[in-house]
Amino acid sequence: MFTGIDIGGTNTDIAVIDSQINTYKVPNTDGLDNALKKISSYGRLAISTSQPLNEIITGHPADIRTITIPGPGLVYPGAVKGSVSHRGDIVEPIDPEEIKKIMKGQHARAIAIAGKFSVRNDALEKQVYDIVSQFYSDEQIALSYPIGALNFPARIHTTKLNARIKGKVASLIRQIQRVNPDFFFVTSTGGLTSPARALDNSMLLFHSSPATVANGAYYLTKHENCLVIDIGGTTTELVPLKDGKPIFETVVLEGAKTMIQAVSAMSIPFGGDSCIRSDLCPFRAGSSRSFGGGEPTLTDALNVMGARIGDAERSEVLDHATAQKVVHQYLETVASAVKEYHPEFLIGTGYLAHYLLSDIAERAQTVGIVPEHAASANAVGAAVSKVSLEVHIHVDSERKRLTLNGITYPYKDTRDEEHLLSYVTELVRDIARKEGAPEEDIEEIEVLYFSSYDVVRGWRVTAKITDLVLAIAPGISVEAL
Repeated sequence: MFTGIDIGGTNTDIAVIDSQINTYKVPNTDGLDNALKKISSYGRLAISTSQPLNEIITGHPADIRTITIPGPGLVYPGAVKGSVSHRGDIVEPIDPEEIKKIMKGQHARAIAIAGKFSVRNDALEKQVYDIVSQFYSDEQIALSYPIGALNFPARIHTTKLNARIKGKVASLIRQIQRVNPDFFFVTSTGGLTSPARALDNSMLLFHSSPATVANGAYYLTKHENCLVIDIGGTTTELVPLKDGKPIFETVVLEGAKTMIQAVSAMSIPFGGDSCIRSDLCPFRAGSSRSFGGGEPTLTDALNVMGARIGDAERSEVLDHATAQKVVHQYLETVASAVKEYHPEFLIGTGYLAHYLLSDIAERAQTVGIVPEHAASANAVGAAVSKVSLEVHIHVDSERKRLTLNGITYPYKDTRDEEHLLSYVTELVRDIARKEGAPEEDIEEIEVLYFSSYDVVRGWRVTAKITDLVLAIAPGISVEAL
């Protein structure tokens, strides 16, 4: 049995998939605990949440103190003594007193620690962490080495963002585990990850909703090349699918690149709960009147136009002309955005898709469908997703050193590239197994990058240095097909 939960801006969607699909929608005002109590403790639970995204949007970057270990000759904010070489050797130790001096009187909300080559040797970052943890809790400290990739500026930025949301993620984990001890999070690419890995790299959870919608829409329709239109309470998301999969792009936040990939999506700031104040406004002020709210919304306008959503009589504070105007405004806005993709086919998801998709398709001069369970397609996508990993690997035969995402693993002495690839591939599978991935989902390991060069001393080859990036691609679990 597969259970998926998507915590959106307005509602929490639940999908339970066994021999059939059952979906539920719970208002966020009822609380996550009540949503969790509605599901069985059996089977696999996967949760997608917008809370990390909301924390980034509303948080304060200045509250984060960054400690960097860049090495000699490099100038970075918060730089301290200490250096690791590109091969993972400690060239200069940290100065513990320097770190303590920084911490004394520190009033930052959280601390981000990043060393330039910590992904080759995490020792200095861990030493700084040991000192900082005397002043801050683990939930307030983010380290960079679990991110895995070398790009130092992007890794610093990602670590700062991790520091901002780690406490929120930790609180969410505790809340969920009180009811369901074993579960997965859905990542921004639509793969699943363990709570432990989400704590190490919390930005993995950034904006996972478009990814769950993509997986859910494909699972429900099997349409491989199309545009998904997800009409939520707060926003409308446009997510293109190619060969049954979404398109990924690097997340850029606050003017800087991160080390996070996310599903490419266009977000339109109008949804079913967008309030009406002469025009349709790009924000919500609570639920629609038909669901107990105080201000009329797009949902209420649809009721005035003939829909019967919730308590439709409460929507009648709107006059017909205003309702017609704002529905037209919404349809024209979305259809104009849809035309930019030149789609041959649309899939409508979200609780208003049944009322709006045909009009959007007509204006965009295309066709589409609204599948069964479209209102909770995001939860369906969470339920059927599979564990995914991206692992950055560094092998130095001279130092007899092997690291995977900054963590040291047992070195195997071989210079044969095929034997090495076989060995590290099995290590990646072991990581996935420990996170709960079934064997069927880890058979295919993608090699995203492979580079190897010889170390020559005294006119002869003495060692080999190899860098690889291996991945278990996100997608739909074989067990769910």
